[in-house]
Amino acid sequence: MRRRRPGPTAGRRGSDLRRCRPEGLTPPGGAADDAEYPEPSSNKEAPIDEFHDVLQTGPFHTALRWAIAARGLSLDRLRDRLAVLGLSVSVSTLSNWQRGVSRPDRAESLRALAELETVLQVPARALCRLLDEPAHQGRRQALTPGTPMAVAHRLKAALDAPADPELDVLAVRTDVTVLGPHGWRSTVRVVVRARRSGVRRHVVLSHGQGEEPATIRSGRDCALSRTRTDPDAGLVAAELVFPALSRGEAYALEYHVSGPVTETYHGVWLRAGQQLELTLRFGPGSGAERAYRIWRLDSRSPHKDVEQLRLIDSRLTHLVDHDITPGFHGIRWNWLPR
Repeated sequence: MRRRRPGPTAGRRGSDLRRCRPEGLTPPGGAADDAEYPEPSSNKEAPIDEFHDVLQTGPFHTALRWAIAARGLSLDRLRDRLAVLGLSVSVSTLSNWQRGVSRPDRAESLRALAELETVLQVPARALCRLLDEPAHQGRRQALTPGTPMAVAHRLKAALDAPADPELDVLAVRTDVTVLGPHGWRSTVRVVVRARRSGVRRHVVLSHGQGEEPATIRSGRDCALSRTRTDPDAGLVAAELVFPALSRGEAYALEYHVSGPVTETYHGVWLRAGQQLELTLRFGPGSGAERAYRIWRLDSRSPHKDVEQLRLIDSRLTHLVDHDITPGFHGIRWNWLPR
């Protein structure tokens, strides 16, 4: 049977939010991306409608992240802008709001949010009214602006990762366990092939959506050397080392990632021809009603449901592809009703 390949299908509507266009963003993939971040597409208009949809449907924390990314302001700058207006909101509080860890509920916090709408140049009450929606819910699948590519490049450069990769990634095997709405852990096994002799390290990235960046630990057949993090972006880079390889030699290395759950999907960025095996399982006390394969071409494309996946006993689902289409591939789920 011929396998369906995901591809761009979405049309675009007009929008009056062109001044809020997010530039140069790469998506996170929700729970985590073990990201080989691709260059964004040349389509500069795609984020406009996504941003419009997010402002209309929420959830609140996703819309706030989009708005902050669109304006290109750091959390420190936002804090300072609010302080000038006599409103005291810490960077950690702003970070918690945009990650869905907490929401503004006190009178002073709501006043600060109203001023944020002006600073971020979004329509009046566009963010405030999303607080009427229950936390972590929206009327459609949440879209996420992701991590600025510059942050990913900066963290990799801090670990002396070469601009021209010394390794080709042949296959990625990820086994994810979702531990209810509060956390997840995964084991990632990556098969690489050396482009030259003497290569003995590989830098991996993971993007979390909780209050703290994801945690990366080494597994079998490699050791964790150095890490770099950007807490505001929720991004962590880790250098994994292993025995030096000869040119053309393949090697499998393993690492473990864990973090909080604030988005109901998990996936990885892949290039053409790579192989993927993604297993998603739910721990005791949690489960899913439905699961879907998702895909997005680049940072300026929304996630698309490619197909519904078989969900075994509401606890287990798989995604396997041995001739991958470039882009972000993953699984999203709907929680079982309580």
